[in-house]
Amino acid sequence: MPLLRKRIHFWLAGTLGRVLLRGLSATWRVRYVIPEGLRACVASGQEPIIATFWHRQLLSMLCACWDYPFRDYPFCAPVSEHRDGEYVAWVMERCGLLAVRGSTTRGATRLLRNVLEAIGEGWSCALTPDGPRGPKFSVQPGFLLLARRTGLPVYPIGVAVDRAWVLNTWEDFVIPKLGTRISIVTGRPFLPQDLVGRPTGELCAELREKIMDATERARENLAGRRAGT
Repeated sequence: MPLLRKRIHFWLAGTLGRVLLRGLSATWRVRYVIPEGLRACVASGQEPIIATFWHRQLLSMLCACWDYPFRDYPFCAPVSEHRDGEYVAWVMERCGLLAVRGSTTRGATRLLRNVLEAIGEGWSCALTPDGPRGPKFSVQPGFLLLARRTGLPVYPIGVAVDRAWVLNTWEDFVIPKLGTRISIVTGRPFLPQDLVGRPTGELCAELREKIMDATERARENLAGRRAGT
C-alpha cells in the first residue's frame, strides 16, 4: 500500500474508531471507587501513576481515560509494532492518549526507554500485565522494572461490566453493550518502598491478587447497584 494511501487509511480508521467509542461510551453508566491516595494525587496536580488492569478490559479503560479521575492523567501505553497495533495506535492518539510503539519480545529495551521518556515528560502509564499474548490473568514482571526505574506508585484496577459482548480471543475481550453499567475499582497501590528486597515472583503474584481483588469488589459494586443499594 503506497505511503499516502496507507496514512489516509489509518487516519480514517482512527477517526471512525474514536467517533464510535465516544458514542458507545456516552451511553455507559460508570461508577468509580478510588482510594484516598489517588484522590490526593489528583488534588496535588496530576502526579504521574502506573495503572494496571487486565487486557480483556482495554476498551472500558480506554474510555475511562476521558472521565474523572483518569482524565486528569495523560496516559501513554505500549502498543505492538504489528499492523493491528497501528490501528490501535491511531484510535488511541485521536482519543488523547500516547501510543508507545514497541515489542515486549523484540526490542524490549527500546520499548522501556520510550516509555520512560514519556513518563519523564509527564505522561502516566497504563499497562496490561497479562498482555499482549497472555496467558489470561497472568502478570509479567515488566511493571516491576518500570516502577523501580521511575519510583511511581502502581495502582491495580478491577473492572466489572453488567452487560457485554465477549469475543472469542485468548483473553475473552470485553465490549460493553449500549447503556450498560460499569464499575471501575482502584485498589491500594504498590509504593516504591513495597518493592525493595522482595523476589520478583512474589511481587507478580501479589499484583495479580490485587487486580483480582479489585475486580471482585467491582463485581460486588455492580451487584449492589442492581439490588438498589
